Amino acid sequence: MHEYGLVQDVVSLVLQRSPKDGDRRVACVRIEVGEFLVASQESMEMAYEVLTRGTALEGSRLEVTQVPGRARCEVCGFEGSGADLGEGLCEPPAVLLCPSCGAPLLVTEGAGIALTDVQLQDRGRSGASGPDPGGR
Repeated sequence: MHEYGLVQDVVSLVLQRSPKDGDRRVACVRIEVGEFLVASQESMEMAYEVLTRGTALEGSRLEVTQVPGRARCEVCGFEGSGADLGEGLCEPPAVLLCPSCGAPLLVTEGAGIALTDVQLQDRGRSGASGPDPGGR
């Protein structure tokens, strides 16, 4: 389950950059995951729950947004998204193949993970938020 390693990196980054004072805590961590990363949202959420136990992030939630990807064939010029590949996008993809000519595709977008927002709240109050301490 490669999702565990991906989420571990996110948790480490947020812990490094989260407020150290006792007045505010992290309420929500938002990430974007590219469609070619082929990561299960459910597995990422479970990994987040496990990895945050006993840390300053315990009790916060992880919100995952999938972003579309783009791939290009340097042989025939095909360009498309995961939807354009149909059954060519499998779990996990060893090599994405061009649906037009069968050559390996070069993934140009949507193969990574990005921390997009960290929502803070004051202890004892809900709904208060702060700026993203990590960013992209």
